[in-house]
Amino acid sequence: MKKFLYMFLLMAAVASAFSFTLAATDDTGEKKFVLHGEIRQRADYEDNLTDFSSDEDDSFLIFPYRARIAAEGHFTKNVTGYIEFQAFGVWGDAPPIKGFAFGPVGADPNGGIPFPNNAAIDQNTNSGQIFGNDVELYQGYIGINEIAGSKFSLILGRQEIVKGTEMLLGDMDFYSGISHDAAMGTWQPEKFSLDVWWSRPLQTPAPITVAPPSTPNHDSVNFYGAWLNWNRYDNGVGWAAYLLNYDSAALGGIGLPDGSRRSFWTIGARTDREVSGKNGIYWNAELAFQDGEYNNGPDLGDTGSISALGWEGTIGYNLHGSYDHKFQFVFDMASGDDDPTNEDAEAFDPLFQDSHDRYGFTDIFTFSDLTVWGLGYHAIMSDTMSWGVDYFNQSLSEDVPAGPAAGEDHLGQELDGWWKMQYTTNTQVLVGAAWFDPGDAIDSVNTAGGVSTDAGIRLLAQVRLRW
Repeated sequence: MKKFLYMFLLMAAVASAFSFTLAATDDTGEKKFVLHGEIRQRADYEDNLTDFSSDEDDSFLIFPYRARIAAEGHFTKNVTGYIEFQAFGVWGDAPPIKGFAFGPVGADPNGGIPFPNNAAIDQNTNSGQIFGNDVELYQGYIGINEIAGSKFSLILGRQEIVKGTEMLLGDMDFYSGISHDAAMGTWQPEKFSLDVWWSRPLQTPAPITVAPPSTPNHDSVNFYGAWLNWNRYDNGVGWAAYLLNYDSAALGGIGLPDGSRRSFWTIGARTDREVSGKNGIYWNAELAFQDGEYNNGPDLGDTGSISALGWEGTIGYNLHGSYDHKFQFVFDMASGDDDPTNEDAEAFDPLFQDSHDRYGFTDIFTFSDLTVWGLGYHAIMSDTMSWGVDYFNQSLSEDVPAGPAAGEDHLGQELDGWWKMQYTTNTQVLVGAAWFDPGDAIDSVNTAGGVSTDAGIRLLAQVRLRW
């Protein structure tokens, strides 16, 4: 039923696109309804990035895709409605013949008459659908802007929450996205903007996981935030400060120790400077501290303390000539837990980070117990073309405490290259390559397991159309 409803709404949005963009305008001539969308297709090849060894074949070529369609409506008294559906997956996750029938595999290759298999009935009922491909509501919210003539606005519903460089709050648009079920209030006077929100990342008990009858209670996960963003100064410098609270302290009930029951604060600040089209130093610096409690015993009152920090920093120089040359140095660090046997949890939690291409183009590392430094050169050749090369050196923030890699911390080093072209205003082409050479922490584990350690690679090509 849910699939049918989603597909019906999506078809209705597409079918009414012409009336949205052509007929529905207000008295000023502005469009009252606007249609947005995205189609992204990518070829992605990886080898040795799952086991870092050529002893076993783990190379593969996949074709991830993402397709989105959205309708934005502007109504009287600054009321906005936004609804967006998406589908994502990889080629082959929905065979050409929809339903249970896979295609031309029913006949006997040695001859003979194929037996009836009721494929037509299976198609009509979709009774054989065993794949993950589906349509989902990615965003759906009501926005009320400049309430009663004030500087205050409110957004209610499923929405993206993207802040800063997305170290803690991103949209993960290179993959399948991140959206929040939230209430977001914004106060925006002349000099700054302040966002305050509450979201519900997980409702428990969930009907899909708990046998009926399931009664909602107060054990759900809640995520609160306040983000102050100061307008950029004339010299290109901007700054922001934030306070976030993730609360799942009662999640899971009473039983065995459950580390997912946590309640912790994240307090942080960032500053950056933008330089484009002229000579100058640019930078980004962000520091965040986390403090709270987690469950480490059978009772809800059995708690240990959370204390962690994360840092991301980039400093570079833009040399402007016939085009921009950017030379930069990167240093990022997220704390780890040096003693997992005690009651102190010191590993940083990156929350809802957009992790793509932050610590290497391979995207194999999570910003927790991770230290990365790197060098990069980026060339902005024109409004439509750019390319760059980056080197990263990745390590654990804490030495491995035990096992074959005890005392080691070096994860590896990576060399990346990419080329990007804005083919048209709406169409972008991206080509990238990454080579990862494992370090001693990985090599020690492989050696103990009797396998050789080899470098891994990732190659990709992507076309993205947005409107």
